Amino acid sequence: MHIRLDKHLATYDIIYFRVINFLKIALPLFGVSLIIAMFLLSRDQAAQAVLPIDNNEFAEELAKQQINKLYYSGQTDAGDELSLSAQSAVEGFEGQKVLEMKTVSAKVKSINGLEIEATAQFGRYLYSENLLKMSGSVLISSSSGYRLSAPELRISTDGTYIFGEGPVEGLSPMGKIYAGKMEIKRKTPQAPIQLWFSDRVLVDYLPEKI
Repeated sequence: MHIRLDKHLATYDIIYFRVINFLKIALPLFGVSLIIAMFLLSRDQAAQAVLPIDNNEFAEELAKQQINKLYYSGQTDAGDELSLSAQSAVEGFEGQKVLEMKTVSAKVKSINGLEIEATAQFGRYLYSENLLKMSGSVLISSSSGYRLSAPELRISTDGTYIFGEGPVEGLSPMGKIYAGKMEIKRKTPQAPIQLWFSDRVLVDYLPEKI
């Protein structure tokens, strides 16, 4: 009887120590997996956040990580509505803090009713200058009837000023238009916002447009 009992105790001890050793390995791995899952979930929630570009409150969150579906909406000093969206964005440092974006769309709705919309493959927001630079297949449209393209577009976010680096070309209310530069601005702070073309402007009038 004593011999059989000792054998049962020995078997129990072996099983006990095997279980303890297994838990020593399994529990830390489970803990690490849980931490990783929590990090991924929190990062996905941050990616959907509405980001205030005029403030740098989110700078730490953006450092070295990509933000998906960025969206910003606000108002300029002139009272115009400005909205910006991008498929993805990541913060970088090239002498100054910048926000690198892909598949960018910007909209301006002026207080006098004129609406401007621009899309591009890439965008760079310069914090220190409150300036958005758009490049790569830039397309510009306005509620006044312009449909234009340009290599680069610059939008000031602290006061409505849009500058298109030429060649700028496309359709105007009068016909086809070609220009070296384009500006969308006000002559005075109280004046309505308008489109201005300069540097060898050519207009190919279409009879049906006149």
